[in-house]
Amino acid sequence: MYDKYLVTLLSSGTSVFSFWNENKSHLPSLYKIQESHLIIPATSAGIERAFSTAWLILNDRRNRLTDVMFELLVAKLNGDLM
Repeated sequence: MYDKYLVTLLSSGTSVFSFWNENKSHLPSLYKIQESHLIIPATSAGIERAFSTAWLILNDRRNRLTDVMFELLVAKLNGDLM
């Protein structure tokens, strides 16, 4: 399956969408995988919520929270994405 993918060339000027549209019958398993990984969020609400939450956590009142601890906290809260 992956050998077929590796020999299938993406010509310059071809979009990823048209590539997968043309090759979905040749690479059905990879087509299914890319459907869930190459999506564009319809809104930016998720990232806006993330920044709002970050502001609640990292502000002047919490001046003892170091950058390293903040990064660890973000990593823990987003463990499913990492």
